[in-house]
Amino acid sequence: MIALLISILMLTPAGHSGISIKDATVGVAAKGMSSAGFFEIVNDSDMPDTLYGVKASFADMAQLHESFRKDGMVGMRPVKFVAVPAKSTFFFKHGGHHVMLMNVKEDLKAGDKVKLELLFKRAGTITVEATVKH
Repeated sequence: MIALLISILMLTPAGHSGISIKDATVGVAAKGMSSAGFFEIVNDSDMPDTLYGVKASFADMAQLHESFRKDGMVGMRPVKFVAVPAKSTFFFKHGGHHVMLMNVKEDLKAGDKVKLELLFKRAGTITVEATVKH
């Protein structure tokens, strides 16, 4: 009985922490090119959390990024973390925060599934399956 309870708790760290990930997608890309990942982070808990990293075995490098405008120019830059307030949803979307995936190791075709590991301060590592889309 105790072993069963421990297994259940180990399978549901995201639910226990109040953090869930919705609508995860990654853009189509050819091998050696870059892509981007998008999703929603839902924090249903009474405590804030911090996303401080991302891992993607299908790319040489994965970083948290944000898009910005300055002096009429548009650009992207890495960010060290993203704070997710309690009882809120944070959107990784086109033109905003996203996961930059550099030098993908294989062609990413529409309909494929890939895994992203999201590293949270409180919730720990949450692995999410993202669908590749145009």
